[in-house]
Amino acid sequence: MARIGKFKCSACGRTFSMAAHLGRHRTTIHGAKGAKVKAKSRVQAGDPAQLVDSVRAWRSELAAEQAQLAVQLGALDQLLTTLGGTAPKPTAGRALQGRTIRGGHGGAREGSLKSYIDRVLRATRRPMRRAEVAAAVLKAGYKSRNKAFAKSVGVALRTMPGVKKIGHGVFRAV
Repeated sequence: MARIGKFKCSACGRTFSMAAHLGRHRTTIHGAKGAKVKAKSRVQAGDPAQLVDSVRAWRSELAAEQAQLAVQLGALDQLLTTLGGTAPKPTAGRALQGRTIRGGHGGAREGSLKSYIDRVLRATRRPMRRAEVAAAVLKAGYKSRNKAFAKSVGVALRTMPGVKKIGHGVFRAV
């Protein structure tokens, strides 16, 4: 059975999760053969306090890396702006920093099928059938080569929070 834990190379200090990996490293990198190594487990089983400390330490390491990456990304964005380019919009990770996650009901992304559906339903202000909505979305400028486009519109309509189904295949904006 493979021994799992924290194994450290005595020559260079590199750590490995399995004894076999350390053995292969020592053989290929340092030319050493056959030295048996004891596992130095990061956390003892059954010790919750030590587990909590270990997880906290790991989290603080990741937070430090995140802060360093945020500084680097900010510097790159500033460089792009200085060079005449536009800085990219923040990614999900950067945008959510310091905010709570709410389950994605913040509205449809601009240019998406759901945003076109929402626009069409709010403009007509009357109940529409699935096929009517699909035709109106295409007329509004949405580009699609989907052969079953009306079916895709129906699926999107059922998942949109601002749309209410009022009959078989009939929907309206709330």
